[in-house]
Amino acid sequence: MSHNDKDPQIIGYAQPWIVSPGEPVDIKISSTEKNYSHRLVRLIQGYSGSTHAPPVKEEEITEVPSGNRDDGCYQSACSGSHAVIPSWSEAHCAAEEGFEVDCHVQPYLVDVDHCQTIISCLDASSKTGFAVVIKDSKLEFLIGTGSNVDVIRSQYPINRWRWLHIRMSLVGKTITLNIRQLNRLAETAPSAEETTHNLLAPISLGSNALLFGAGMFESVDKQSYKPACFFNGRLDSPSFTATGPTPRILAQYDFSRDISSDSIVDVSGNSRHGALVNAPTRAVKGYNWDGSQPDWTHATYGYGAIHFHEDDLDDAKWGTNFSITIPSTARSGAYAVEVKCENGVSDMITFFVRPNQKSTARVALVLSTFTYLAYANERMFDMSRSSAMTTPDGVSIADEHEYFKGLDRRPDLGLSAYDVHRDGSPTAFSSALRPILNLRPGYVHWALGRPREFSADLLMIDFLERSGIPYDTITDHCLHTGGHQAASQYTTMISSCHPEYHSLQTLDAFSGFAKSGGSLMYLGGNGFYWVADIDSKRPHRLEVRKGDQGCRSVTFPAGERMHGLTGNLGGLWRSRGRAPNYLFGMGSCAFGTGKGKPYRINSKYAQDPALAWVFKGIDPNGPIGENGFGGGASGDEIDRLDFDLGTPTNAILLGSSEQHDDTFGLFNEESMFPMVNTLGSNCDRVRSDLVYYDTAGGGAVFAVGSINWYGSMAWDTYDNNVARMTDNVLREFVRRGKGQGQQLKEA
Repeated sequence: MSHNDKDPQIIGYAQPWIVSPGEPVDIKISSTEKNYSHRLVRLIQGYSGSTHAPPVKEEEITEVPSGNRDDGCYQSACSGSHAVIPSWSEAHCAAEEGFEVDCHVQPYLVDVDHCQTIISCLDASSKTGFAVVIKDSKLEFLIGTGSNVDVIRSQYPINRWRWLHIRMSLVGKTITLNIRQLNRLAETAPSAEETTHNLLAPISLGSNALLFGAGMFESVDKQSYKPACFFNGRLDSPSFTATGPTPRILAQYDFSRDISSDSIVDVSGNSRHGALVNAPTRAVKGYNWDGSQPDWTHATYGYGAIHFHEDDLDDAKWGTNFSITIPSTARSGAYAVEVKCENGVSDMITFFVRPNQKSTARVALVLSTFTYLAYANERMFDMSRSSAMTTPDGVSIADEHEYFKGLDRRPDLGLSAYDVHRDGSPTAFSSALRPILNLRPGYVHWALGRPREFSADLLMIDFLERSGIPYDTITDHCLHTGGHQAASQYTTMISSCHPEYHSLQTLDAFSGFAKSGGSLMYLGGNGFYWVADIDSKRPHRLEVRKGDQGCRSVTFPAGERMHGLTGNLGGLWRSRGRAPNYLFGMGSCAFGTGKGKPYRINSKYAQDPALAWVFKGIDPNGPIGENGFGGGASGDEIDRLDFDLGTPTNAILLGSSEQHDDTFGLFNEESMFPMVNTLGSNCDRVRSDLVYYDTAGGGAVFAVGSINWYGSMAWDTYDNNVARMTDNVLREFVRRGKGQGQQLKEA
């Protein structure tokens, strides 16, 4: 535990985090207090940080009994990726035979004093097996002889990011080490090192499991009950051979096989296959990558490496404290198990319930579970990392922010798609099998001081509750696995305020819905921007690989931008030819932390009788959305119409935001020459637009281009013109039904 773990804390997660009515949910808790109470609620509105906010609202689910428990205890997330080969113990090698280990290694974290284990089957208690480690910037070879663990330290210089070819040969009491750095093009490399050492006794392999990227020891003389001493870097093509008169391969691993799986393949024919733990990064460049093929799905060589990290986390593996069963009559929505200690500390363990099969709702709000995962436990406030958040006007961090404090004391809770690992490499995966401290109803962004992502989306749930219009909530995961069939019963779909991450399947679900006559309300900003993927076998795990375009905090290196789970190209959907403009009429263009601006209506359309329903009860001559939790209704990340990027020719520009100030800057993909005139005061491309168009399927699309829209809609408990416009459009779309659009003619 860290220095402030004497402070009381209770946190937890639900598994699975997306369920159907009638299904069970396991609740897993870490608590510094033994006693706590629990109850189940449906979340409606959780933000309480402004006098202008609607009241906090939730609905207790009394069919699931509340209660008190006394099983609270501290649980640590088991972070650190590695591979385990359990059948290695069957790889017998007679004492009189020689034994050889051969591998390629690329260290990413060198100047640290703790041990990093590359390969190990060492058992410190029985003093058997061996390990290859990095310690104090040098390679060490630990050899168990049964009575002792001999430590042989190489003096070969280790350079960060440079591939090493390591060969360790043991014959009797003699160990021969051969270490050389592979040249990078014309770069000079240290001369190879070949040394011979005498052991006190021959190696005793023992009957231990073999691990890559970790060891079952804390030190040479201290065994560990769980993997420890994790490696930060890449391992490629390890092989193990019994030498002697009749050499035989004991195991040989080709990590380029089955890249999309959590399995590693022994190609020796001995079937000593292994399993990966905590999702290390695959589909990365190996020691023999030469740039001839940047796509691992087509490459015949160059992708035989796995990148292990000490801070990888795929599954916290906490014990279950109790389970609940969602009532079969439960409405779809966001739910939370509230756990609370006697001293007042509490947590809202959030999860999602799919629509009831008996639902007759025709409106669906799509909760952005991909985006929630992408941002899960993001640490962009950490100025020690290269992934720290930067903006035109700088970033202020509130040290006393609950989210900041919560993550600061729990570095074991894993990273987001916005963070770099401790070794500086970008994070490829985010997982739902852990507490996600920014997936909470009352979450306030640490730099922006307002609700964002999930907590802001609850404002729309509250709005829909008040409207009296029957609705369901569905998730990105529903659309990914169910396609547009998952939305077939609805006539209107509403986006979240920040639907940033999408797979090809979710994009196709939205476009299929529109083609079939459904109407779309895109009520957010920076939507449908980054490519993301999940695997149906592991829906808790999200993969994101960003390239060298887009507003981002991390960049995957060239040759590593194809997703390991699917082989799909990562990066911007715009770069994949699926810019959001094609369907939603607009695409993301800028970001700022300053106060948002209101919109001004295009007078041409304010007077159009065919569009009177949009402006019902609204003064079209005044500003739209002057107030909100982020200032005006156009703010945070914003989108604009752009016919060059695919905005439909019949799209109508209903209005645009007032000019932003220099706290807002243009995204880098918007500029082709050195970036000049890119700030709000001198760039008319830094703006939000209000766009409407009729679709070929008979539906329509209404888009607002701003993350701030929901925060302005909820201002003064929804008594404002942003809420009225939202209500006008929603009721018109509901009235029309599916495929009944008015097919406006562009004036």
